[in-house]
Formats: sequence, structure tokens, C-alpha cells
Amino acid sequence: MSSPPPGPPLPDPLDSLRLDAEQVSTAADFHESYARLVLQNTDQRRDDFEAALIEAASAYRLAGQWRLLVDPVVGVKLLLTSASLLDQADLMYGSFLHASLAPDRVRDKSDAWTRRLLRTDGRPYDEPAAPTVVGAYPAGERPAPAREPDAILDHVQQQTYLLLACAALTTPGSRQATQLRAFAARSSHRAGVVPMGSMAVPVRTFWGLALDMLSPEDESAARSYAGTLTELSRAYARTVDLAMANTLTWFNAAAPIDVADLDVIGTVAMGVRRFGLDRMQGLLLTDGVELPDVALVPLDLGREVADLDVPPRGEPDLGPRPPHWAADMDVLPDDTDLTGPVDMPGSDDLGPDDLGPEDRGPDLGGP
Repeated sequence: MSSPPPGPPLPDPLDSLRLDAEQVSTAADFHESYARLVLQNTDQRRDDFEAALIEAASAYRLAGQWRLLVDPVVGVKLLLTSASLLDQADLMYGSFLHASLAPDRVRDKSDAWTRRLLRTDGRPYDEPAAPTVVGAYPAGERPAPAREPDAILDHVQQQTYLLLACAALTTPGSRQATQLRAFAARSSHRAGVVPMGSMAVPVRTFWGLALDMLSPEDESAARSYAGTLTELSRAYARTVDLAMANTLTWFNAAAPIDVADLDVIGTVAMGVRRFGLDRMQGLLLTDGVELPDVALVPLDLGREVADLDVPPRGEPDLGPRPPHWAADMDVLPDDTDLTGPVDMPGSDDLGPDDLGPEDRGPDLGGP
């Protein structure tokens, strides 16, 4: 799939955030060095191998977030390394990162991920649970037992990240998109308030974004999607404003927040690819006309990420390492040999159900 045409030059996010490029690069180098150290001292025969994978993935994620602010190309590369480690640990945040940063690398996984998502509770989403009353079935007619529930997707945040990934990879109007819309529209998480991400956004916000991506109505869905992104960017600006109050941690790149918030950046990139750069840019400028400069940081980074042409797996990477990196850092781990989320086999004949009402506005919480 070809990348969107490049837009006008973007402002430097460091100016809006009042951060020093050298300090940001130092923070990125530190987290990457720690990730390498963890992997160098990890043996997959040890009991704590999965915990080490997650720890290294988290460090690569932090390194990539910081690097996005000064070098988006290398930042994406670090984040894709994090995503591959998360895939190996079977955590759906890896699927979200892949689908938002390099969708062509995982497009062939879309069907398997969708089948897994639609069988979240151990059976197809539209199949009722088997009754447990003794004698409910004549002899020989009892249906086969349902599959075991998916322990990973029992966690709403994991399920949400996989839904976003599937929605971003699915062609609107396709049978798969219709199935996913029916699943999402009937889920209790569509109205859920479980906090998600570094800003503790109610999970229903992201289910709404997924429904917008899956909608066959381009214009109304794009407006709804852009409106939600605008509210997320306002929440981001409030979070950063509070973090800046502690000047010691902020100006030393040690504030306890995600300065490059990947939930916002990733969903912006997904929206640009789904609805088109010009449409999304126009809607965001209309909705975000009064946004402070800080609120524009994740919107601009998301657009920039969507503009990057990430090569498929096995092809040359995004580019050389910048010369200021430490000389003793070797090549980033190759993500092509790391496994992705397991394929939960199941029937492809999952029929969609009628969707409920979908009228909603940007939602960041409340009763």
C-alpha cells in the first residue's frame, strides 16, 4: 500500500514542549541501552524469560517514544522492535504498534487476529453459551464444548488494542469489517469506563474510534474520529501542563508521563490512513482551531508517522542510525524472527448481527 502524500512541514515538537534535543536523545539512549542489557542477560530457558521480554519491550518503547521527538524514522524502528518483543510475549499492544506504525508488515495477520478477537470468550461472538442443565440435549446431540476463554483477551485493555489493530487493517465495507462492527457494537466495553493508557482514558473512547474506522460512512465517521482525536489532544495538553509544573523532572526528561503518547499518535496515524491525509487534516484544523501548541504535538507526530514509508519485513530498514549514537551500540534486534500473536483457529463463518445505534460524540469519561 502506498503511503499518503507528504503534507506541509511540521513544527518542531521540542519547541512546543520546551525540551532540549540533547536531553531527549540522552533519555532515548539510556532506555535503549537498558533494553539491550536485559536481552543480553536473558536466556529463554529461564523461568523469567517472558518477564524479561516485557521489560525489554517496555524499555524499547520508552526509547522509541523519546526518539520520535528528534528522529521519527529511528523512533519508529525502535518502537517496531518493542512491538515484536510484545508479540513474542503475546501482548496485544504489539499488534497495535505494528498496525499503527507499519501496517503493511502485519496485513497478512489480519484474518488470524480477527478470528481470535471474535472468539474472545471461547466461542464465536454470536454463538450463545451452551446450557448446563442436565438433560437439556437428547443423547448424542450435545454440541461440542466451547473453546477455553482467551486469558490474554480477558483483559479489556488487551482486547481494545487488538480491536484497534484489526480495525486499522480491515477494508471498510468488507465482510470482516461488518463482523468486527457487530462484535464491537454489542460489546459491553463500548460503554466501558476502565482506564486505559498513560492518560487513563475510558476504554469506550477507543472502541468508538474502532467503530469509526469500521464504518462504511466515510464523512460522518471521519468527523466523529477527528472530534475524538481533538479531545484526546486536549487531554494530552492538560497532562503535559501538569507534568511541566515539576521543572526538575520535566527539563531532565524524567517526567512520569508519556511525552510522546503512542495511543494518540497511533490512532492519528490510523485515521490518516483510513480517511486520508487531506480530510483528516482539514477536520482536525477545524475542530482544533483553538488548541494550544502542546495539544498539536501528538497530532503532528501521528501525521508524520503515517507519512513514513516503512518497508515490509525482510527489506532494508528505514535508514541508518544517527551518528551521535554511542559507538558501542550494535545493530537493533531483527524483528523478522520474532513470533506474533498466536492464531486462535476457528470458523470463518461468523455471521454479523444488526448494529445498535451509533450516534455519539467525543467521549473522555463521565456517567
